[in-house]
Amino acid sequence: MRNRFILKAKAGSSGVGAGVWNLGPGNDPFGGPTRESIPVLDRLPLLAEAGMSFYEAHDHEIPAADAGRAAKLAEQLGLSCAMYTPSFFADPIFKDGAMTSNDPAIRGKSLENARIAVDTTTALGARTMVFWNGREGFDFVLAKNGRDSFKRLVEGFNAVGQYAREKYGDKVRLAIEPKPNEPRANMYLANVGEVLYLISRLDPDVRPLFGVNPETAHSRIAGLDYIWDVELCLEAGKLFHIHLNGQDGQRFDQDLPFGYTEPLKDLALLVVLQDAGYANIICFDVKAPRTDSIENIQDILTVSGQNLVWLWERALAVDRSKIEQFRGENRPTALTGYLASCLYGTK
Repeated sequence: MRNRFILKAKAGSSGVGAGVWNLGPGNDPFGGPTRESIPVLDRLPLLAEAGMSFYEAHDHEIPAADAGRAAKLAEQLGLSCAMYTPSFFADPIFKDGAMTSNDPAIRGKSLENARIAVDTTTALGARTMVFWNGREGFDFVLAKNGRDSFKRLVEGFNAVGQYAREKYGDKVRLAIEPKPNEPRANMYLANVGEVLYLISRLDPDVRPLFGVNPETAHSRIAGLDYIWDVELCLEAGKLFHIHLNGQDGQRFDQDLPFGYTEPLKDLALLVVLQDAGYANIICFDVKAPRTDSIENIQDILTVSGQNLVWLWERALAVDRSKIEQFRGENRPTALTGYLASCLYGTK
């Protein structure tokens, strides 16, 4: 077992985490598995061996009935649950959305699942439950009334927030993860701005429970800058969680290793997080590629973790006074040159 990846001088939680789904069997929309599927609970030791301090899971991976076993095993491994999330996309019943479905019975089922997920989040010892927009959206125009869909989202999140607040107080926080498309052609809550607007429309008594879980690749798929997305969440006081990974252009969600495609921008992102005193957990949402054998399935985590530690320590060494100097002199090109020297270790 390798040593845990630890981020020096980080406020709050200094370990890093990853999802159990990161170690999947290699299937994609164009082909089936390329390696044997590892039982979900058997993936927890692999996360620990790869240097993770935290794990994440969906409700179809660790259902409520398995929460006790999962929590006990995680404790033995020195792992903690960073976040838990209800799956509003895997079950065929949610093929046309969950909270935004045109069928009120399906909307009711989504709220039932969300309440169970709140309970399971606490049973696993996690502080944060994440909602990913999954199937919330449309493939064909006018298939849904957009205004009605937004109202349904507000009503749904109000109901879940009220349940969490009445049962657990401030012990559970609810973070919404935006994504612009895939699996739907067009998805509601497509970006950080839409999520923050939704939160502003929630009832005042539940609004403090809600924040954002931005993912760097999702910003890139939308053609947006993930640093600005994170800064906007920080400015709003709503950066409850974060998913790091790599994305090679505006394509399908690739979940590449963190630090692989845009290391200089990743360095700058870590400067932002350090200067903001970000105290919550940093996790990866990466995916072991089809080409990796089961013996090497942890490479996606160890590479991402090592890249993060290297970039984090380089970000600590960035001279903030030089950033201010270049800003004051209006020399953005020189600033990028300075950041490159910090990245590549030159003087």
